[in-house]
Amino acid sequence: MKIPAEISSHKTVHHGGLFSIKNPSHKIIDFSSNISPIGPPPLVKKYLKKNLDDIETYPDSDSKNLKKNLGWYTGFPSSQIIVGNGATEIIYNFCQAFLSKKTKVLIPIPTFGEYEAAAKLHGSSISFFKTMNLNNDIQKFINKIPKHGCIFLCNPNNPTGILTSKNNIQKIIKNSLRKSTIVFVDECFIELVPQSNDSILNLVKKYENLFVLRSLTKSFGLAGIRIGYAIGPKKLVNILNQIKIPWNVSGLAQKAADAAICHSYYLDKVKKIIKNESKFLRKEISNISGFECNETSANFILIRSKLKPKTIQNKLLKKNILIRDCSSFRGLDGNYIRIAVKTRNENKKLIQAMKKI
Repeated sequence: MKIPAEISSHKTVHHGGLFSIKNPSHKIIDFSSNISPIGPPPLVKKYLKKNLDDIETYPDSDSKNLKKNLGWYTGFPSSQIIVGNGATEIIYNFCQAFLSKKTKVLIPIPTFGEYEAAAKLHGSSISFFKTMNLNNDIQKFINKIPKHGCIFLCNPNNPTGILTSKNNIQKIIKNSLRKSTIVFVDECFIELVPQSNDSILNLVKKYENLFVLRSLTKSFGLAGIRIGYAIGPKKLVNILNQIKIPWNVSGLAQKAADAAICHSYYLDKVKKIIKNESKFLRKEISNISGFECNETSANFILIRSKLKPKTIQNKLLKKNILIRDCSSFRGLDGNYIRIAVKTRNENKKLIQAMKKI
């Protein structure tokens, strides 16, 4: 059997999380995963327990009830919503449907590695645009937009935490439309930005070349359930619905998502915590010799250090603290780690441990 080169050479992307290390333990405080600092809304767990008997029933393959609730939540009809087994499934299905060896792809780096990995699986030609803050290089980026291609943007960006303004994203979309290029905007962290109205979700109604990804995993602390969704033009969403695998989202995941978005007021509490704790962490860590915190709009902080990131990670693991070693991110120079914003007690433990490195 002859295996295509793009498949045989495929490399999986390194991520954070407890299972990214040897001998994971729930005693470890996980600062490597950027999810809600207080977990899911309490009513989600109660709702799941109430519906445990559903595990013997095949789930709705079309997630119809969830799409209806997402329609209420986002203001879009079900025909423009695709639901996935996590946001990452949607990234891979999108690339399978719309990318080929003829497609030119533009990705600003450093950023989430799955865009590159998924595009490479389909032999696409990828160009990288290095920037630590796209707002400062917007015109240079626009000049690089390919014809009949695809752009991947993460906003706010992972791992830098930088939020590209709605105005700048719209400039990219307009210029891409003139070149018949689609813009894939990953907003998986935008609901956890404490002070922002920079989501471009409503621009899907205006631009036929815009596709927006969202994650319930991050916003509502459902990492173990795996649930994401995207909003796009009907033509694109129809194709994605045609190629997705049957029963791609479990019944319990659909019910967890239903319960979460019906308690969206929870996000106000989460964002207040993130605002206060991000300020606290950046102030305290910046006072520790050898560490420099980047500015961030997200629920995580990129930190530059004189030490090797693996060294920092190993030393903190001895204190039952896991941080993200960022050496696997394309485009990051120097020694960087990334930490999620968590609760005050957890953040204090991290700070005390970092002081002893």
